[in-house]
Amino acid sequence: MLALVADRLGMAPCDVGLAGDAPHHADVNRRGFLGAAAGLGILPAPAKAPVRRPVNPAVIGQLRQLRTSLVQSDSLYGPHYAISAVRDHLAVIEEQLLPAADGSLRRQVLETASEWAEFAGWLYEDLGRPEQGLWWSDRAMEWAQEAGDSVRQAFILMRKAQQSVGMMQQQRALGLAGAALRVRGDVPARIRASAHLQEAHGHALAGHETAAVGALDTARELIEGHEAVSDDLGGYCVPSYVEAQRATCCLRLGKPAEAVTIYQRALDQWPALYQRERGLHLARLATAHAADRSPDAACATAMKALEISGETESRRITAELRRAVTGLAPWRRTPMVRELAEAVAAV
Repeated sequence: MLALVADRLGMAPCDVGLAGDAPHHADVNRRGFLGAAAGLGILPAPAKAPVRRPVNPAVIGQLRQLRTSLVQSDSLYGPHYAISAVRDHLAVIEEQLLPAADGSLRRQVLETASEWAEFAGWLYEDLGRPEQGLWWSDRAMEWAQEAGDSVRQAFILMRKAQQSVGMMQQQRALGLAGAALRVRGDVPARIRASAHLQEAHGHALAGHETAAVGALDTARELIEGHEAVSDDLGGYCVPSYVEAQRATCCLRLGKPAEAVTIYQRALDQWPALYQRERGLHLARLATAHAADRSPDAACATAMKALEISGETESRRITAELRRAVTGLAPWRRTPMVRELAEAVAAV
């Protein structure tokens, strides 16, 4: 949808936050885009005195389509291409739609606001700005609660648990994953499986292998019959994703050889859509190779992850690659490790 909007305005996709040849120049024509797109009812008019206009219900569907396009762009090209457009649309939602909507329409706007805020939290996390990611996750939860959207609340609690795992806060991760699993209502199996996966990571960080394996097995059982990626909430949670999480838990539990085997199996079945996540797990596989005292395999795998890191500019991949380099310290004087360390340091 953003590409269509840009085309109608005579602008390049990169100028509205989509993938293009200039990933860091999405703001170049922003003023012109904002002014011109106001007539489409998608972006705000240039700021003068605030004007409260009735909300056209059709804007809800437009915003959801736009978000789907940006999610797909993020999966392939990374957060830098999407964050500008996400900020702009969140401004529209907060400043124009929420104040003007009431009744059942307000609930739809709140649900949409929560979706966009949760996505912003994800983007900021991948940009290496976890505090901003947590802030947007909190906003997403506030709007989901006001809307009475129990499914979205469960998903956001799971995401907050995932953010806690990323910050190595195992007790908080366990508490939030448990809270997600306690949410009442018809929470889809994939979201409950994702919560069990974060529970597994919390247990693995705490060194509780039996509990971690139990949570992983429960997640795997929940996604039986869900083999294909979908656009539904939690639709990324397919068997290869669960296996990659199992491999990460093995690595955290000090079982690198087992982690290597499981990572390789998961990556062989990895969905093409999730290129950035493939890079992340390649970087973790490199760390597992290093821990398993296989420096040649670690360097070769890390170089593949580094290529994807360059394409997506994911700070999460970069952080994992730095861990791999640290794990290769015993071989730091070898040409391959020196070359890798220099390449990662230059990112």
